Amino acid sequence: MSSHNVDSNVLKTQMHSLEQLRQKTQALVDCKATLLSKTEILDQKKSLLEETNSERQRLQREKKLLREMLHNINQDMNSLVEVEQSLTKESEDLERSVNKLKHEQYEPLHGNNQYQVNDIRVQNGLTKLPHIQQELEARMAQILEDRRVKWQQEESESSASPTPKRRMTGRSGRS
Repeated sequence: MSSHNVDSNVLKTQMHSLEQLRQKTQALVDCKATLLSKTEILDQKKSLLEETNSERQRLQREKKLLREMLHNINQDMNSLVEVEQSLTKESEDLERSVNKLKHEQYEPLHGNNQYQVNDIRVQNGLTKLPHIQQELEARMAQILEDRRVKWQQEESESSASPTPKRRMTGRSGRS
């Protein structure tokens, strides 16, 4: 076999490998974007669920203190329970979807065998792509920091103001 045929075969093999890498990298990028989007929605739903739970607990305490407003508080609680159930179901469905997407699509593309994106990238002298978990942890750290700052601001505002702010509005006879 001539040197030219060997070089040609090597080039063909490399071209094929690079095309596979391009396709798999695009699939990984698309999968990652979907996973990040769905994870963000899941985080928002869980946050709403957390806020809903907090609001329901606040209303239960208020019910004991303000018996004359029992009717309005019961209406609020019924609404919150419906929202809570809906958010719980949506969160569970999204969590299942995120886990399925992560395990069935993302991990096989990103993982550790000779046909997966990072190994192909390394074989071709490219750097590995970061794992989605690193990005999720960084985003969660930022969310927690943002919450901490928000809570500190709320604490300083509430200590400066003699009356607590109401979160729910639209109820007659209540401020």
